[in-house]
Amino acid sequence: MLVFSAENPAGAGVAGSVPVAVLDTSVLYGDSSRRELVAAIREGRFDGIWSPHVVAELNRALTVRWVQQNGFGNASLRRLSRAAKDMMDVLLSTLQLVDSNPVDGEEPILFDDVDDYHLIRAARLARATFVVSANTRDFPKRGRDGRRVLDGVEFIERAPFLSRIAR
Repeated sequence: MLVFSAENPAGAGVAGSVPVAVLDTSVLYGDSSRRELVAAIREGRFDGIWSPHVVAELNRALTVRWVQQNGFGNASLRRLSRAAKDMMDVLLSTLQLVDSNPVDGEEPILFDDVDDYHLIRAARLARATFVVSANTRDFPKRGRDGRRVLDGVEFIERAPFLSRIAR
């Protein structure tokens, strides 16, 4: 697992000839969506990036869902623990981590949803060309070409992204 930060940004050749995409929590939350993206990364179709913010939000959201569906008993919590560890083993071996915390003196990131600043910051550090998300209400506005681009990074939903990189 590579870790990018302001002190250690992505270097030339890190991404190779495949696109680099930051994955938002919303596309990692669903089991089938997560598996489909992991498979595409493992097939070499793109390099996947995530941030500590995504890791934390994904753990929180999946834990809440698990407890709502399976209860809070000891046996359920043991299964939750095992499932969370198994998922993290897969994601940690597949995705590259970008330290998305702001640094003093860094150029501010202007984004409609202040809670999602980490996505564009991670994209900058990893030199990503995409942010893949299901949270379309916070995407940048469409440009003349129909794409939603901010700071040179296209915000796109999972299905159109996977379709585009399949070509």
